[in-house]
Amino acid sequence: MANLDDIIVAVSSPSVTAGQTARSIVRLSGAGVWNALTAVVAAQTPPQANAVLPCRVRLSRRLEIEGMLYCFFSPRSYTGEDMAELHLWAAPDVVALLLERLCEGRNPHGHPVRLAEPGEFTLRAYLNGKMDLTQAEAVAQIVTSANRGQLAAAEKLLHGRFSETISRVRTEILEVLGLIEAGLDFTEEDIEFITPEQAAKRITAQRDLLCNLLEDSVQLERMIDLDAVGLAGLPNAGKSSLLNALLQRPRSIVSPIEATTRDILTGVLDLEGVSCVVFDCAGLLPDAEKRGGIDALAHQAAIDALRRAAVVLFCMDASKPSFEQDRQILPAIQTPCRIPIATKADLADPTALQRLITHCRQIFDTPPIITSARTGQGLSELKSRIKNALITGPTGDGQVERLSLNQRHRQRLQEAVKALADAADEMGAGREDTAAMLLRQSYQTLGGLERENVSEKILESIFSRFCIGK
Repeated sequence: MANLDDIIVAVSSPSVTAGQTARSIVRLSGAGVWNALTAVVAAQTPPQANAVLPCRVRLSRRLEIEGMLYCFFSPRSYTGEDMAELHLWAAPDVVALLLERLCEGRNPHGHPVRLAEPGEFTLRAYLNGKMDLTQAEAVAQIVTSANRGQLAAAEKLLHGRFSETISRVRTEILEVLGLIEAGLDFTEEDIEFITPEQAAKRITAQRDLLCNLLEDSVQLERMIDLDAVGLAGLPNAGKSSLLNALLQRPRSIVSPIEATTRDILTGVLDLEGVSCVVFDCAGLLPDAEKRGGIDALAHQAAIDALRRAAVVLFCMDASKPSFEQDRQILPAIQTPCRIPIATKADLADPTALQRLITHCRQIFDTPPIITSARTGQGLSELKSRIKNALITGPTGDGQVERLSLNQRHRQRLQEAVKALADAADEMGAGREDTAAMLLRQSYQTLGGLERENVSEKILESIFSRFCIGK
């Protein structure tokens, strides 16, 4: 791990394209930061409280630019150390020169200044007690969020909802453990502080609470990869045309010949704050297994892709006289969120369209979204429906109310859930001493989520995924 006594510096604003000028933020943190600034900012007495000051940034004898100096004093700063931010409008080369000047050897007062490592500002915040480890990880999740729902879930984590819940569970575990151990100490006096049934009930309640956390969460792995939206239906159902219309470019081959699409074709769809990957795949066939060969392979590849999708758009040709084959392939699509789509509405007569609407009400309990890739009919409604489905999730309970848990969180929670379940069983079997051991194990496991039992190697693994400057 890098020397935490150094003053660190980094650009904490988005990268600027060469040749352009934009507002850049250069952030410093560490004891002696005000002395380090004298290398580029005219000497002045720093304020005694957090403040914003105009300044002139000196890059060479002939080059000075105006900027703003933001001063943050320990412990009332992001890192818990003295911090400063230089905000200036400048080109990338000017910002690079500023970093060079700040890092030139030692400043006159002997405090080393160096470029920050990935996540080092947040690492210092964690080590200085400004946030727990789960909140620190939430910072990285906020930076990598792909849509508003994911951002809201990460913010819940940052604001401590997860930590508060874990703290309450640990407090309850400790209380039950204390009552069990008190009873073990007074076995000869026949004093019972808590009955086995009461203990098992309280332990099970905490296990259930942790299970709910696991179930009602957004996995970080899903946050990093955009949610997938798949187009499904019979061959020649209008999927490829609909994909091209949604993406507003010819991504998929459109042909009247059946089964033109064999591979999985994808594109990124931006829905005003919610991004997703939308894909087209081979048309599904009721008798694909019987056909064998490439048809069976394409069918299976399509089914596998659709099962992993967050949302499936089930496309049905509105101009057809019958929808029996659509009904036959529907059971193969097991994704919880299926949205019925009537395609080729511009080719359908009112009678056929009404027949499809009735069909969808019977199968999906909802009418289809009526669309036409040629005229653009229904595309705005479809995009809005996709966006809402991605935000609220398959059950419609609001993804924004969920937490963002990564693999480390989930592993710890699963270990604690198992230990609590075993502890409840042991209490039911009258083995209080074994139950007490399992409760201590679950208490320590949950503690590792925030501060306890975190090795330097784990910290390096977590913070290495951060951006420089965060």
